[in-house]
Amino acid sequence: MNILPATIIAIVSSEHLSCVEVHVGLDLFHLLLVEVFDEKLHLQKNVRLAFKETEVILSKGVINSSANVAEATIQKIEKGVVLTQVTLLYGTMEIKTLIATPAFEALHVSQNDTISWMIQPSEISLLWSTNYGI
Repeated sequence: MNILPATIIAIVSSEHLSCVEVHVGLDLFHLLLVEVFDEKLHLQKNVRLAFKETEVILSKGVINSSANVAEATIQKIEKGVVLTQVTLLYGTMEIKTLIATPAFEALHVSQNDTISWMIQPSEISLLWSTNYGI
């Protein structure tokens, strides 16, 4: 599981859904959550974003998408027969991805290359930060 620290900067809610805008470092991410938040209570709160390694999409070029897109450097590649685990350095944070080995090979990238990565807004979970270090 990947965990990134974030700060809530905007919330738009409807009857059962919320679109939450957060800053992760200098990047803007959007989350689509099946719950309603009170913007007044949650604005500027520090949270953590969680998403699975298998939900991260990699691209060698620019990704034109409404999803969350950022750039990172490939730090480590562990190639298996079926899956390849790629560790990215995103700012000072590590992001681990799992991608089918044939799909990874088609990217023609190697360690220290810059790559774009993407995560859909509906694939991110919101974890509230606590004073307990959890």
